[in-house]
Amino acid sequence: MPEWHPVDAGAGDWGSEDPTLGDQANHEAATQMASLMSVLWPDASENLLHFLGNSGADKEMDLEAFLADEPDIRSQIETRERDIGQLALERAQQSGADGPVTFPVQTGWPGTTASSDNWYYATGSGNYSMNGQVTVYPPDATNPEWRYEMNTTLNYRDQYNWDGSKSTTIDLPGPVDPTISDEQLAELHRAGLAKEFLLHGTSERRTTGP
Repeated sequence: MPEWHPVDAGAGDWGSEDPTLGDQANHEAATQMASLMSVLWPDASENLLHFLGNSGADKEMDLEAFLADEPDIRSQIETRERDIGQLALERAQQSGADGPVTFPVQTGWPGTTASSDNWYYATGSGNYSMNGQVTVYPPDATNPEWRYEMNTTLNYRDQYNWDGSKSTTIDLPGPVDPTISDEQLAELHRAGLAKEFLLHGTSERRTTGP
C-alpha cells in the first residue's frame, strides 16, 4: 500500500496557544452539540467527541456502513474495480495466456467527498486506496468466456481536522439550528483543548467480471 499523506496541514501545532475563557466555552458548547447530534448522525457525533476528547489517537471507522450510506462513492469505487479487472483481462488476452494469470492491484489515493449529513460531518472528504490481486481465467469447459476474479483490501484515510475556512449549521429538530465554525474548532486544537486525529477504515472486497 502506498504511503498516505494528509491533504492539508490542519489547524497548526497542538497546544501552541494558551486557552482562553472563550475557548473553554466553545469546547463545552461543541461537546453539547456533539451529544445532540448522536441520534441523527451517530458517526459525526462520535468523531467530534473523539476530537474534543483531546487524545489524538487514531480512530477506526465502519467502512462498510460508510459505503452503504454513500452510493455515489460506492459507485466510484466499483467503476474503478471494473476498470482494473478489464485492464487485467485485456493484458492476459494479449499475452496469449492459456491458463490463469494473476496481476497485483495497487492504486494511489484518489479523493472523495461524502454527501449524506452523517458522513459529511463525520469525515467530509478523504482518500481511498485498493491493494490486492486480480486473476484472469481463459475460457474452459465450464466457462466459455474470459473472466476475472479480484480480491482487494479497500483502505480509507482522513486527517480529522478543521481548516478554519467555513462554518457549518447543524440542522437539528426544533426551532434553533446551532452554528459551529471551523475556526472555533481549529482554535481548540491550537489551545490544546482538542486534538486532530487520523480516521481510517478497511474493507475486504471480492469482485468478479465481466
